[in-house]
Amino acid sequence: MHPSPAPRRLAIATRAALIATFAITVFAPTANAATSSTTELSLIGWINSARSSRGLVPLRAHADLVAISGLRASRMAAANTMSHTIGGNLASQLNAYGVSWYRYGENVGWSTASWPSTSARAIYNMWMNSPSHRALILSDRFNYIGVGLAYRSSNRKTFGAAVFAETVDYTRPIGRMTAGTRSGDDLRWTWSGYDPRLQTHTAGLRNYDVQYRINYGNWVQIRNDWSGTSLSLPDRLHGRSYALRVRATDRRGNVGPWSAEKRLWIP
Repeated sequence: MHPSPAPRRLAIATRAALIATFAITVFAPTANAATSSTTELSLIGWINSARSSRGLVPLRAHADLVAISGLRASRMAAANTMSHTIGGNLASQLNAYGVSWYRYGENVGWSTASWPSTSARAIYNMWMNSPSHRALILSDRFNYIGVGLAYRSSNRKTFGAAVFAETVDYTRPIGRMTAGTRSGDDLRWTWSGYDPRLQTHTAGLRNYDVQYRINYGNWVQIRNDWSGTSLSLPDRLHGRSYALRVRATDRRGNVGPWSAEKRLWIP
């Protein structure tokens, strides 16, 4: 590892291993993308299981880190060379993709074990048995990960790059409807939400948007940036259904998906 002033860089190389979360395959006409993607997801699961067993928060996949790590693995496979340099300047790539990073680290490696599952498991074990590589996997400073996997069929080598980053919170918060009750022609809904926890820099829940519709008509927004978690609507008309849904926003401005609706009927 080579710590430096913030932003700090942690870069590690190995000649034994790979870890991956989404696949980019080169020179591998027989490789199946679905199979490799499944294996890469398994690798992330192994990494996060190891983190959880030590009281750490699982790393969350970041689309830009996935793209960068895939590019770096592809370049190594094309050159048949395991090297941070072959992959390009990682800091520049993070900046080019607009990743707001405080520090980053990278594990790179290769394996000639069977593609993809056996090589993936072998490399994971080797990395976990290497103190310097394990230190990145089990770091309490990183919160996101992206991993790329590339296979070179001419010599049956698998190359991998795992990019770890401490960044701002990019994860969307979650809002959920929790209950809906009717008393005569008066209706009341409640909901809750949360911002998924990161190892560092969890933004935290800020507020909600609330939408309402009658029967199956168009949604109408009736609350914006609202901190409340309940809403009452009195004196609704009979013979109709009324539905509510919410979405959450965190303190960094990440907006979550709309929840499933909670529908109430007034006979």
